Order: sequence, then structure tokens, then C-alpha cells
Amino acid sequence: MKVQSILVPVDYSECSAKALTLAAELARRFGAALDVVHVWDRPAYVSDDTIVGHGDAARSLVDMICEEATRQMEAFTAGLELPPTTRMSKRLLAGNPAAVVLRELAEGKHDLLVIGTHGRTGLSHLLLGSVAEKLVRLSPVPVLSVPHDYNPLPEDAP
Repeated sequence: MKVQSILVPVDYSECSAKALTLAAELARRFGAALDVVHVWDRPAYVSDDTIVGHGDAARSLVDMICEEATRQMEAFTAGLELPPTTRMSKRLLAGNPAAVVLRELAEGKHDLLVIGTHGRTGLSHLLLGSVAEKLVRLSPVPVLSVPHDYNPLPEDAP
């Protein structure tokens, strides 16, 4: 199996951090690129025209959500110890998380999907679990699911 591109969906949880760390190590070993995506599910009532204002300042709610998600992505990836040679792109996508990731995989640009098995606590935990399950069942590429209690590979591993 030749791995040139690895897709890693993240929700900024500890489990997705472990999945990204493992994916980065695999990318280093295979010489592959990493494509890190965060998918936010826009509520039906939030359109591109939804404006939030305070005083004279009015901004698009979608723009504000994207800016915050960008800050979270940067903080999330900066907090991880990834191999310095990692070629990594970071993207934010909107829509149903499972459907968006499957659409990305259907484009044929990725050879492997690496995903955490558990997300944030509470409802998000249940949602990511169902997303991970759907991706394992429906992915057109091999899926490596990383459990929440996974310990990263030792540095001296082959």
C-alpha cells in the first residue's frame, strides 16, 4: 500500500490529538502529506446573511464562527509535538461531519483516514462516536481508528 496523503478529521479533543500525533508519525514514515480538517455543523437557522451586532459593530455570524474555529485549529496543532518534517495543511469545512469527510474521501486525494474514536464529553462524545462509526463503515479508503487510551509510538520504534 502506497500512502501519499492522510486525512485527519479533528474536533480538538484529546482523542483527536492522539489521532493527529499518530497520523503525523505515519506521514513522516511514509513520506506522506497530512490534511487536517475540522468540520463544523452549521445550524439550519444560521445563514450566510446572519449578522451579529453590538453598538456600531456588525459582523457575519458565520465569519465569527470561522475566525474562532481558525484560532482553535492553530492552538490545537501548536500544542502538539509533531515531527518537524510533516507536510500539513489545515482546513475548516462546514456541514454534516460524516458526510463532509466522506465527500472529501470520494474525491480520491487521500489514501488513509486516521480518526479518533471518542470526541469531547457529553453529546459531542456521542456525535463523534457515531461519526467515527459511519466513517469506518462507509470510507472508500482504509481507516485507522485511534482509541482514547492510545499511547503514542516510542521514538525508537522502527
